[in-house]
Amino acid sequence: MKRLGFITLALAAAAAMAILPVATSLAFASPLEPPAMQGRKVPRKWSGAKAPELVETTVNGVKRSYYLYIPAKAALPAPVVFLFHGGGGNAWSVDYHVGGMAKLADEKAFVLVCPEGTDHQWNDGREVEGRTKGDDVAFIDQVIDNLVSKKVADSSRIYSCGISNGGFFSQYLAQKLKGKITAVASVAASVSEVMAASSMSREPIMFVLGDNDPLVPFKGGRVGGKLIRKSRGSVIPFDSAIETYRSANSAGSLTLQKQLPDLAPADACRASVMRYGAEGDPAEVLVYKIDGGGHTWPQGLQYLPAALVGPVCQDFNCNEAIWSFFSTHRKQ
Repeated sequence: MKRLGFITLALAAAAAMAILPVATSLAFASPLEPPAMQGRKVPRKWSGAKAPELVETTVNGVKRSYYLYIPAKAALPAPVVFLFHGGGGNAWSVDYHVGGMAKLADEKAFVLVCPEGTDHQWNDGREVEGRTKGDDVAFIDQVIDNLVSKKVADSSRIYSCGISNGGFFSQYLAQKLKGKITAVASVAASVSEVMAASSMSREPIMFVLGDNDPLVPFKGGRVGGKLIRKSRGSVIPFDSAIETYRSANSAGSLTLQKQLPDLAPADACRASVMRYGAEGDPAEVLVYKIDGGGHTWPQGLQYLPAALVGPVCQDFNCNEAIWSFFSTHRKQ
């Protein structure tokens, strides 16, 4: 029996390693998920009080789609939060993976948009081997214009957040759509070398990054680390990333620094928060640093074993932290 158990564990480990190059290619990819939305009108384990609308459109001759969720109590035109899945993920499951952003939309009365990337990816400006060349910026620009023209969206409160590839893309989107994105939240994504060398956007930004992320190195370097063979570009050290945005925004000095309560010692993580500039100021840079944290969304789904992507920090609810940050910012 002991021999059989050892063989079973060995086979399981081998299977995990077999899916590693694909499943960990980016956040929230699961080998058990469908390859795309596939016309599914109801996302996986949707947390909202009602089903979202599946919207299909064409951008530059290419078919694109997204889920649009307008809570019953949203007063239109309302603030809009774009939630971008990670590379390898999809719009169908992103709400489930982040622990229920739609439920929070019901509570806070904001509109939620979950777009679908091309081939499960976003063109985020990094030089990435095999990545789509699709014009994702034009896609989201069209969605924003459509929502504003229909008086669904308040153009002064358009927010963008995402994990990994979706977090990098949120930054890139703000850079390319200057003036349209009110604030950005980037989870499990730092600043790419390409972004750092370009003209930075000046929107308020919130970062969430673990110092033990196996895919996005906290100290800078090649994205993917030892887990992914194909090039995913490189990032600058996280301290430099913060300083880059602080300088671009003229955010000023540190105004907040504290460690959050350790709500779940078993997760082996400790989160702390730092703020540069005043809360709600257009120059604000807010940072959640997670000691021991991996390539995950705090209080979200442990979508792959912690041995592969790191643990999920339970010290704070990332959705609530993001909305708390977004809700203090409005374009003048």
